[in-house]
Amino acid sequence: KQWYQRRVAITAGEEGIVKEIDIKLTYKNWSASQIMRAILPGSTNNNEFISSFEVVGRIAHLNLRECHQQYKYVIGQVILDKNPYLKTVVNKLDTIHSQYRYFDMEVIAGEENFITTAVEHKIKYTMDYSKVYWNSKLSSEHKRIVDLIPSGAIVLDMFCGIGPFALPLAKKKCNVHANDLNPESYRYLQNNIKLNKIPLQHIHCYKEDGRKFIRSYEGQIDFVIMNLPASAVDFLDTFRGLYNGREEGQGTGLPTVFCYHFTDMLTPKKNAIKTVCEKLGCSEAAFKTPPQVHLVRKTAPKTWMTCVEFIVPHSVLYNEQEGKRLKLAEERT
Repeated sequence: KQWYQRRVAITAGEEGIVKEIDIKLTYKNWSASQIMRAILPGSTNNNEFISSFEVVGRIAHLNLRECHQQYKYVIGQVILDKNPYLKTVVNKLDTIHSQYRYFDMEVIAGEENFITTAVEHKIKYTMDYSKVYWNSKLSSEHKRIVDLIPSGAIVLDMFCGIGPFALPLAKKKCNVHANDLNPESYRYLQNNIKLNKIPLQHIHCYKEDGRKFIRSYEGQIDFVIMNLPASAVDFLDTFRGLYNGREEGQGTGLPTVFCYHFTDMLTPKKNAIKTVCEKLGCSEAAFKTPPQVHLVRKTAPKTWMTCVEFIVPHSVLYNEQEGKRLKLAEERT
């Protein structure tokens, strides 16, 4: 009412008549945050979770705290009402598919339809959001890596998902080998290649275990992307003895690796480098240039998602001891 009175006084001029009127406010006049503050109990009406929900095309993704669970359907409906472009609101559950890395979810408002299309840096990604991994909050990180890799480079994307690194790299005419064990990710990767008219000579798709994918590739490797922060470091031993049996020269350049890793909040860079060295089986002195750590984002109060960038040391790629171990393992099987 006070805002309206001031507005009338200004429009009417100094000698205008100011009138008091009653304004009827309804549900449609309130924002989602205002509604939450009005209807949720005082201990639960922190609106942080509302302002930070992830949007994936037509789907809103929430990660509700325990104190909000009993109000989840009301929260979902308010978000749906106040964002007319959304059709579905989901809440993340605690369980994550260990093999294919997508999380379970429940629909708390709208249609039970998980097929959606996200647009990132002018590329369209169609997916079944309930069966693949996608994180819109990593958009700037995807662009950072794509910008770092030059056109024409040979890139192995070890856990490519539906292609947030692979597709833009192929579009800039890199030679991309994109791998993901999840059959749904593999299917949507192929669909998105067609959808975006990516030239097939620039991208090759695989559906294999990460170790087998790297071990079976025999060509030149310029860059390797390992975007599986929960367990990517456990695959770093794949590089031990990878070039054993190859003559040094063409096709044996030292690859640059971007390895994603969750680490603690206090000393994230130091811990990330230490873990990488342990998994590669080398000391930090083995690197020609020191590994670089980029802090991607906080994923929990005490956890950072990091990206460790390093050139795989010569002593790791040509590891005779590891070569003998692998040969023995093959003979036993």
